[in-house]
Amino acid sequence: MEICYFFHVRKSEIMKLNLVFCPAIVFVTFLMATTSYGKWVWNKDTGWMQPPSGAVASLEQRFKSALYLLVEQKYINAIKEFELIINDYPDSEYAELSQIKIGWAYYLNGDYKRALKAYEKVLQEYPGTKRTKEVLEKEFQIGIAQMEIDEKAAIKVFEKIIENHPMGPIAPDAQIKIADSYFKLGYYEEATEAYEKFLENYPRNEWIPYVQYQIPLSKVYFERQQERNYGLLVSAREDFEKYLITNPHGVHVEDARKMIKEIKNIEAEREFEIGEFYLRRKTPSSAAMYFGYVIKDYPDTIWAQRAKERLEFLRMIEAIK
Repeated sequence: MEICYFFHVRKSEIMKLNLVFCPAIVFVTFLMATTSYGKWVWNKDTGWMQPPSGAVASLEQRFKSALYLLVEQKYINAIKEFELIINDYPDSEYAELSQIKIGWAYYLNGDYKRALKAYEKVLQEYPGTKRTKEVLEKEFQIGIAQMEIDEKAAIKVFEKIIENHPMGPIAPDAQIKIADSYFKLGYYEEATEAYEKFLENYPRNEWIPYVQYQIPLSKVYFERQQERNYGLLVSAREDFEKYLITNPHGVHVEDARKMIKEIKNIEAEREFEIGEFYLRRKTPSSAAMYFGYVIKDYPDTIWAQRAKERLEFLRMIEAIK
């Protein structure tokens, strides 16, 4: 009689006993002998990892278990596990790594304030750490995220980065973002000062052309918030002209030219209006002097044509020679 046993035996023993080898039963037995952990998860720090199961035997495994919670988006639980590692092994490398991961967990959870505090704690607790640049880059990410929802909070983040490492690799980008945040807020005077501070502190940085354009643009927008600050406009025009000289092939060349043309038109209008003022005061010689300025300094504007017409009229009535 041929029998298929429902327990695990070697195939050779089955052959000796002249029994039928039952593949289905062996397959079931194989599954029973194999540990099942459910789905595996990829993490850049550990590679493929499986969910923690049973007692954790080592510090490395505890750290990986906390990472698993982070990957699974169980941020609060992950933070608690990282905090336990720090408390239990304060002098280990995993303590520093855990503090960094706490910051990352808060960041992923959208709690930027606590994330920044966590990263600041890394720099305080582990001064001179080889991961300083990594931490500052993560703080910079927080600032970028904050710019979308709260520019003032973002400015504080970028200022903190510069405060910790004013000449570090992230500092120039942080200073740019401070200026950009002020610009976005409509605080154009503060934006101008922040861009000028960048020029002063990082004169050879790759952002220089961008800053050279943003400074006069900020001045123009700031002028528009006031009652015709012509001095600011003249300063902006001169800055745009410097931009064209130093960046003849820059990405903002056409925009700079348009702004220069617009400002010159405003300047010409002002000079023309001064001439009109002297005409009303019946001082044609003074009026003619300003009309002459318009024709000489702003020949490509509509005001130059109008100034010529005024001079012709004054000569016709023999008010001037």
